[in-house]
Amino acid sequence: MGSAGKLDQRITFQRETATPDGGGGVTKAWGNIPTNATVWAAVSFKSAREGVDAGRMNASQMTTFEIYNRADLTELDGLIWEGNFYNIRTIRRYGTRKLHMYLDAERGVTP
Repeated sequence: MGSAGKLDQRITFQRETATPDGGGGVTKAWGNIPTNATVWAAVSFKSAREGVDAGRMNASQMTTFEIYNRADLTELDGLIWEGNFYNIRTIRRYGTRKLHMYLDAERGVTP
């Protein structure tokens, strides 16, 4: 992918949390991660697909986000870019001493 100068898009990381609902159950909601939730990223599109599932037309898009390396993200997290939610599917780190890491994320699917 690109260099640090290509990190020209803002993305915000989110994590699903469970909160007691007072009735013995829990309520799950997505919210910004606690530390450095919004960062700069380079964005490149990988693939898109469209199909029928349970009688409904569905479309999804895989996108790669290049960011500065960090240790606090997992594949259970998601991100917001341009108002759209993306599920993080794969995190590619090439060692802790590398400057950048890559997130393959999918839009158009249920978290």
